[in-house]
Amino acid sequence: MTALAVGVVGAGWMATDYHVPAFSDHPRTTVVGFAERDDARREEVAGTTGLPGYADAAGLLRAHDLDILSICTPPSTHEPIFLDAVAAGCHVLCEKPLATTAASARRMAEAAAEAGVVTQVGYLHRYYENYRRALRLLKEHLLGDIVEVTVAHHSAPPTQGWYYDPSLSGGGVARDLLPHSLDVLFEVLGADPTVTDASVRHLRDRAVEDAARVSLKFDGVPVTLSTTWTQTEGVSRFMVVGTEGWLELDAERLAGDVFGRPFAFEGGRLPIVDLGVADLFPANDEDAHTARIHDFADHAAAGDTDTAAPASRGVAVAEVIDSVYETAGVDWETGSDREADR
Repeated sequence: MTALAVGVVGAGWMATDYHVPAFSDHPRTTVVGFAERDDARREEVAGTTGLPGYADAAGLLRAHDLDILSICTPPSTHEPIFLDAVAAGCHVLCEKPLATTAASARRMAEAAAEAGVVTQVGYLHRYYENYRRALRLLKEHLLGDIVEVTVAHHSAPPTQGWYYDPSLSGGGVARDLLPHSLDVLFEVLGADPTVTDASVRHLRDRAVEDAARVSLKFDGVPVTLSTTWTQTEGVSRFMVVGTEGWLELDAERLAGDVFGRPFAFEGGRLPIVDLGVADLFPANDEDAHTARIHDFADHAAAGDTDTAAPASRGVAVAEVIDSVYETAGVDWETGSDREADR
């Protein structure tokens, strides 16, 4: 069985730590080359991986008959690379956010649908075992009707400078971190949300926001999200309250109560020993990054366009984030307050 040929665009840590190894380890895919515009970085990665490097995605596409293109570049570059890949008949895995505007994301999704290629946006949270188990609990309505959802996602500030350049990033922390949470919320609540309130703050002297707070309603269910670039140790925590119970989870632990019966998991697994005063859980060595890439590779190999988060999900997420900036009165391209500029 012939392996699918994969090209990776961008040679930052996401590409070299996860995309190249994961596609190389998958039984149905093999990485044949990469593109990186920085000459020194391209030479370095070519030397460590043994892969041929190209100055841009166009050169990579010309040099190889690719089946898959994996995009790991700043968000503002996603659309042209994505469209070129789709025109070449490639399946596409694109790191989040899919695009810097909903209009751009719609063009990408429409082109992919017309070409019939497999697409996936690289959201991460759904691939942690705790999230997978929580999604099963919620889809089986074990919490009854959902009453409200609260999400907190805080992380260390990014190290790459392009995150702070709105012409490359498409905004700040809202564009960077909200997509992961919104992907899960769409999966749980399954309805088009309305942004009822939003605000952003600049905690440091940067061109983009460091903090954002958003209130949404999914078919009447209130949802509150807060996100910042402030923590040295990241935290991303969901709390869902229903008429028959509740649950709270992050990547490490899932706990809650259903019909008066408490439960707890770590890494999606029950404790192996219950000591009464404490539970002992098995070691957790899950790798959600590799899981999401392998999931996409499985779909691409099967020609199955029904991935966990196709480009159409990227459109829905982009529409919410555009609305967040609009509601907050912020022009993400400049980082300025629209009201203050009047």
